[in-house]
Amino acid sequence: MKKSLFTIIAVMFAIVGFANNKYTIDDNQVESVMEQSTAIQVDLSAEDFLSVTSIQEDKNPWIAVALDFFLGGLGIHRVYLGTPPGIIAGYFFTCGGIFGILPIIDLVVLVINSDDISPYINKKGLIMFN
Repeated sequence: MKKSLFTIIAVMFAIVGFANNKYTIDDNQVESVMEQSTAIQVDLSAEDFLSVTSIQEDKNPWIAVALDFFLGGLGIHRVYLGTPPGIIAGYFFTCGGIFGILPIIDLVVLVINSDDISPYINKKGLIMFN
């Protein structure tokens, strides 16, 4: 029954598709658009890549504090600081970061060191403060 219903629906869509000829491609229009387009070439060197990543390292400590305060048990503040997203799994499997202890410690560490949080940016590992 399911196969025959699926076959009937597929045949109906095919009939509607063939009956409606408004979906055609005009090769001349495509060629004219391609002739009017402009080619863009982008060369990125290692210095350009490093300058892009240095922009990403300018993190606002108060955004990290707010994320930790409201979503600390999920580890979102750690992802904001550049820690791999797998840390969220670590926070999840340890019931919000060892039953909520890690986010509280992270919050205290972030508030105390709010003038320079660069040691905590791109930190790998579940524990941020060691």
